[in-house]
Amino acid sequence: GTKTKKKKKKKKFSLVTEMFFLTMETLQLGYIRNLHALTRIVREIAQCQETIEHMGGGNSTNPMIFGLNLQLNSLRSTMVAMRTHLLDPKLLRKIFALYGWAARWMLHMKNQGPEGCRVLAALPEYFASDMANLYILMNRFEPIMLRSQPMEDVMRVVMTLMDSSMLKNASLRGQLPDVLNLALPVASIPSPEHMLVTQQCFTKTLIPRLLGLYVEIEFGENQFYNKFHTRYTISQILKFLWQHPVYHESLRSYDRTKMIRFVNMLCNDAVWLLDEALKHLEDIRVEQKAMSTLEFKRQNSFVRHRREAQFLQLQRMTRSQMNLAHASIQMIGYMSQAYKEPFLSSDLVERVAEMINYYINKFNGPRVISLKVKEPKKFGFRPKILMREIIRIFLVFAEDQAFLKATASDERSYDTSVFAKAAANFERKEVLNDSEMRKFKAVLGKLEGLANEMKNEDELLSDAPQKFLDPIMSTIMKDPVMLPESKVIVDRSVIKRHLLNSTTDPFNRSKLEVADLVDMPDLKKEIEEFIQGRRRDAAAAAAAAEGKRNKGELGGSSEKKKE
Repeated sequence: GTKTKKKKKKKKFSLVTEMFFLTMETLQLGYIRNLHALTRIVREIAQCQETIEHMGGGNSTNPMIFGLNLQLNSLRSTMVAMRTHLLDPKLLRKIFALYGWAARWMLHMKNQGPEGCRVLAALPEYFASDMANLYILMNRFEPIMLRSQPMEDVMRVVMTLMDSSMLKNASLRGQLPDVLNLALPVASIPSPEHMLVTQQCFTKTLIPRLLGLYVEIEFGENQFYNKFHTRYTISQILKFLWQHPVYHESLRSYDRTKMIRFVNMLCNDAVWLLDEALKHLEDIRVEQKAMSTLEFKRQNSFVRHRREAQFLQLQRMTRSQMNLAHASIQMIGYMSQAYKEPFLSSDLVERVAEMINYYINKFNGPRVISLKVKEPKKFGFRPKILMREIIRIFLVFAEDQAFLKATASDERSYDTSVFAKAAANFERKEVLNDSEMRKFKAVLGKLEGLANEMKNEDELLSDAPQKFLDPIMSTIMKDPVMLPESKVIVDRSVIKRHLLNSTTDPFNRSKLEVADLVDMPDLKKEIEEFIQGRRRDAAAAAAAAEGKRNKGELGGSSEKKKE
């Protein structure tokens, strides 16, 4: 007879289950998309108003403003119509009730153990994205109604979904801190009775989730600019949490390796963002000069307005980057006050020293004049506040000898004359208080002494054999290791610092972990013997010179006696 294939029976679901999933998909295809459309229209209205104001206002005779006013009126009409339908109070209450129930169901599934977590991880991604977008956008359009809704279950779901095992999409997880930010009190004032402070599910889990996401967002697709927004939001949440001692303990118990990766990313952000913002300030200075000339004013209106629009875009970008950089520096500041060990670890101390050196040099070196622009606050540039925060971080770290050595050995940015000029500037502009000023000057004296010692050491070892030098930094290796695939020998500290940013061999891009490094004890011993030999020779030469000098002084005094 013919073989009959058994058809796999389609699993049937209850009417409630089917209606729930259909409703969620309907909201995703209709309501949430229209909320995004409303957001775009509001943004276009703001940009249109800003352009009109920049061109001289609504009463200007500029012919382009007439067209912009027509566009503005059309956008406003569309916005009012959409708000009327989308923000109806009865509709919003029902939608909030549905998403609140969905949050409770998701938490119930999480508490069912491994099987429930598998179900939760298999949900369509739009469950999480729509919930996040609804609460984020309602905070913009209907903040009063949003604040009246119960938030605890939603916040617990958000914290759960920050875990990469629950939600793989890094871009989507990057939206979740924006929802968590809605739970913070106004102005992020300390609140000992707040749910994020009193409930153990938050105090034990929130720090690992936030710091983990801060690092993981780096490796998501198309995340270059979005990651900075996510990290800014995380910094604001951490700033609130850090006011409560329970989170200090949570941070100290965080995995050390993961903490060092987080600090490395934090320093990377502070350096890149502030550097880009300062480069844009230099461009702004050039543009301001050019736009104040008679030659610019004689150009036709189209050319002028196009250039003014480009300048406006540059202003927005600079202000955004400056604010993000300031948030990163603030985070380094308040974390280092109570927990500076990760910043001063052997893996990061040179990185942190170079970062601070670079900005002291940038704000006080010969090219500081290029940062002077008209109305700096308009671009988010507050040099006095920024420098004060950087120097306070510097003074905290300067209590550590390894940090001082790393600072003095930074050939790229450390300059005794620039640091002396910085001290004079800080005193003249009252950047620091008297106590901080005395500490800073005392540190400068220590740095100068260390710099001279290191200069003598470098001269002593200047003829070191090539095989003793690290191929990346061209410095004498302290702990040489071999990379297993490329067979290149490098200094352990240099390669570990590279691996914080990329887990690949820098010479052939093959996969590489710290555990793969091969120790080179014989070469290490050879380097140590070379250094000790050079130091002995130098000490012997110094002793001989001192003996000759003493002998000469004795001979001179005896001749005087004879006379």
